[in-house]
Amino acid sequence: MLARSMLRLLRRTVSLATPLVSAACAGATSGGAYAPPPTPGSLITQETIAASGAKTAWDALKRTVPYVRLRESRGRPARMTRRGPASIYLDDQVRLMVDNVRVYDLQVLDQMPASDILTIEVLDGLEATTRYGGTSTAGLVIIHTKTGSQ
Repeated sequence: MLARSMLRLLRRTVSLATPLVSAACAGATSGGAYAPPPTPGSLITQETIAASGAKTAWDALKRTVPYVRLRESRGRPARMTRRGPASIYLDDQVRLMVDNVRVYDLQVLDQMPASDILTIEVLDGLEATTRYGGTSTAGLVIIHTKTGSQ
C-alpha cells in the first residue's frame, strides 16, 4: 500500500516537472554552439548620431540616449537624471565622461559639435558602479570623440 502511494507521488512529480525541465533547457543547443553574452549598456555610433540630425553633443544625447532624462534651464543644459524611480538616499545624477575625463559642467556639451563624437556609451547603475565605483549608481554616459582617440 505504501509502495503504491509512493509510486503515485513519484509519477505526479515527474509529470509536473517534465514541462519545467524542457522549458529550462529550451535555449540550450548541441554541438558546442552558444549565443554570445549580451553587451553591457548600449552603444550609439557615429552613424546613428549623424542620422538623428543633431548639431551639438547635447542634441545628440537628447535624440539618441535611452533611459536618461535631460533637463534644460533657460535653453541651456542643466541636469541629467535617469528615468524611473529615484533613491531618496543616493544621488540620481547620471555621471558624464568625455574621453575618460569626468565632466561636471553639462554646458560643455552645448559647445561640442555632434560631428566630433565617435560613440556614446550608456551604462546602467550596475555596470557603472562595477567599472567606475560607487559614485555612479544612477548610471554613466561615456562620450568618445575623434580628437580624444588620437
